[in-house]
Amino acid sequence: MRTPVSDIERLAGSIIIAGLPHDAGAAEFARLEALGAGGIVLFDRNVGTIEETRAFVRAARRAIGGDAPALVCVDQEGGRVARLRFRDPGVPSMMALGAADDVELAERAGDALAADLLEIGANVAFAPVLDLALDARSTVIGTRSFGDDPARAARLGAALVRGMQARGIAATAKHFPGHGATPADSHRDLPAIDASADVLRARELVPFAAAIGAGVRAVMSAHVVVPSLDPASPATLSGAVLTTVLRDELGFAGVTFTDCLQMDAIARGTGTVRGGVLALVAGADALLVSHDLEIAHDLRAAIVAAVDAGDVPLARLEQAAARVLALRASVAGAAGVKSATDSSDAPLAIARAAIALVRGNPRLDAAQPVTVVSFEGELADGIARSRSERPSLGLALRRRRYRAEVMRVPLEPDDGAVTLLIDVLRAQGERALVVVARRAHLHPSQRAAIEALVAFARHAIVVSALEPFDVPVLEAAATLVCSFGDEAANVEVLADVLAGTDDAHGTFPVALSSEPSRRLLTEAEIDARLPGRGRARSLAGDAPGDDAEAGGA
Repeated sequence: MRTPVSDIERLAGSIIIAGLPHDAGAAEFARLEALGAGGIVLFDRNVGTIEETRAFVRAARRAIGGDAPALVCVDQEGGRVARLRFRDPGVPSMMALGAADDVELAERAGDALAADLLEIGANVAFAPVLDLALDARSTVIGTRSFGDDPARAARLGAALVRGMQARGIAATAKHFPGHGATPADSHRDLPAIDASADVLRARELVPFAAAIGAGVRAVMSAHVVVPSLDPASPATLSGAVLTTVLRDELGFAGVTFTDCLQMDAIARGTGTVRGGVLALVAGADALLVSHDLEIAHDLRAAIVAAVDAGDVPLARLEQAAARVLALRASVAGAAGVKSATDSSDAPLAIARAAIALVRGNPRLDAAQPVTVVSFEGELADGIARSRSERPSLGLALRRRRYRAEVMRVPLEPDDGAVTLLIDVLRAQGERALVVVARRAHLHPSQRAAIEALVAFARHAIVVSALEPFDVPVLEAAATLVCSFGDEAANVEVLADVLAGTDDAHGTFPVALSSEPSRRLLTEAEIDARLPGRGRARSLAGDAPGDDAEAGGA
């Protein structure tokens, strides 16, 4: 006897996580109610003041209803990807945390990020990012990553999960099975990860295994093709990835979210609606449709039709719905969980432990005026668009009684702009020069401009403000400092280092050579971290001691 379609519609709606427009009103909330969604995802467009955002969340929860609270999900990673910016300063980037390499600080960061969500009634953080920073050309991951060392990312990621979930917020490890070894951005393209299954197990999967061991409640899939695991389908649509590897091999029992199905990697190929159905079949539980309620309704209808046609087993839909409902129940008491630690100073503590000195003397003479030349512009990708004007290092130095001014220069200045800049600096007379670089390794004219500035002012202090992949191309700088992010906390601590009231304590979370050798875990380390590996080999038909690729389908 077939389950009534109305019940299937209810189940299908309950596994959809929907986004709402910035001006959502009664009509949009009515559409959300009709969808029967399991939750919503918030973006910058939905965030106003704390009170406005709380009211928005309450209205969405009323529309969704149900015995368990709706999932209210937020990309709250720290650094440049933070939808909620009520805390000043906010938690720095995960790469700054990687440079600090402090497990206690990682737990406090998790607590602080959870506190951001609790202020507005949210209960699911789409964090931490566990992708490894393996490709210097990748800007979509970049400072969102803890670094390129799987062991470091594993211990810090697990600590951040513990800190978040101790406050009742569900953490989400993303983007499984890893997005960091490709320069392509899945918001715009369909990337591929060219690594063997054995390399993946010794590298990309290690932080995810640690997060699962720490009890992470959710995992988010990556819209990337990993040919060694599944040559035909992106991970989001791959049973080999979401079921064989994530469930069977790593033993994950929580909720698998898709990344947004409206991203171009899925939408321009398979299509959002068809992609959602295939993701469900592959093993995804919560289907993310971030930008269009009509498409979310279309997806629900497609799931109902696929169940009716036998293309989606009813048991698979029931399993996904049960997992989502269990997650909703598990976060029901989040608002009442009290913190066991004071994380209010965590952002500055992380930044203070992160700033790293490559070489030279970063101290400014308090008696000498300072010019800060800052390369700035829109550093945009599909996940976040930076403000074209960043927190001011010049202003931070003025607060420390330096006579400082800022000259803002485009990320890709032309020759005329550089000539004019040096003429102005020459006319200013004797003064200190601080040059703030942003991805000079990806901007040739910026690199040339910095070389010209350093040739003009031999004692200039150069700051690599984002990923330290700039370091190999800034060889001309006598003094070079890395801040691993240019958010307010990073800038304040950088000013302290330049003023001589603090030291550069950080380590380097990525290899600094232009041809880095990435550390892979040994066979014994892999087996210790991936408890289902032997089973995966058996599923793949390999003998337990075989050197063939393990677990790939």
